[in-house]
Amino acid sequence: MTRLMECKYGDVHIAVAPELGGALAWLRWRGQAILRPLDPQGAQRANMCGSYPLIPWSNRIADGRFVFDGQPFQVTRNVPDNLHALHGIGWQQVWEVESASETQIDLALTCPASARWPWPWRASQRFALTENGLIVTLTYHNLADHAVPAGLGFHPFFADAARSEVTFHAAHVWLNDDNSLPDEEVTVPPAWDYTRFKTPLPGSVDNCFTDWNGEAIVRWPQRGIRATLHSNTPNLVFFIPGDGRNVVAIEPVSHINDAINRFPAGSNDQAMDRIAPGGELSLSMTIRMSDDGTTPRTL
Repeated sequence: MTRLMECKYGDVHIAVAPELGGALAWLRWRGQAILRPLDPQGAQRANMCGSYPLIPWSNRIADGRFVFDGQPFQVTRNVPDNLHALHGIGWQQVWEVESASETQIDLALTCPASARWPWPWRASQRFALTENGLIVTLTYHNLADHAVPAGLGFHPFFADAARSEVTFHAAHVWLNDDNSLPDEEVTVPPAWDYTRFKTPLPGSVDNCFTDWNGEAIVRWPQRGIRATLHSNTPNLVFFIPGDGRNVVAIEPVSHINDAINRFPAGSNDQAMDRIAPGGELSLSMTIRMSDDGTTPRTL
């Protein structure tokens, strides 16, 4: 049985799984699932939880290969039957508990240079409850003696997708090639335009949206609740599985998919960041719950 650390404040109740990649096992509000809960009888992996951290990169690195500052690197392809290195390696590590209180949990992780990522780094992750919400902050610390590329993200799976409606505003999206890698950035087409609420169509999208305004809303009219997500990044991966999972993933990320093979680190807001020795990179995600209809739309 996976060890879970629980916190409850007001109507918000979470469980964190330090040994499952520092993942958020579940998020509930007034007893109702906001994010998909970890099934205690199912596979005990971070990517079966409600949300998990993406660090030191987000999404795919093509074939696990890239060049940084003129030097080629090959990192381990870390998911069976996947052509690419996926979602960083933080979600596959055991995190340490630094501190815990009734309303906050702080985790830490230190990783040496390895075949999985060629530079040493440290991460911290904070889960802080508010009366009707959760703030998660993920930070990367560069332990190398030179600049390195780094990226961050969160991978929340919102529950009960079939009965949900989603809205967010982004101006552009990257179309993918046959290997699920970004190929062309275009204006968001009508089928993927979520500026008005609509129910997500299973299997319809797994793409990175850009020029995002930092807000997304999921509402469940039949349940009478909504969740509003905010993050401090202009990039968002929107993923609706087509394999029967009743979830929708709305993933704030600091860079686009396979960014390390597309842009020099630090060159623009779609690229991975270039982190100086001793430097750090942080990303936050807030999920706030309310009765549906009580929170004015800001889109």
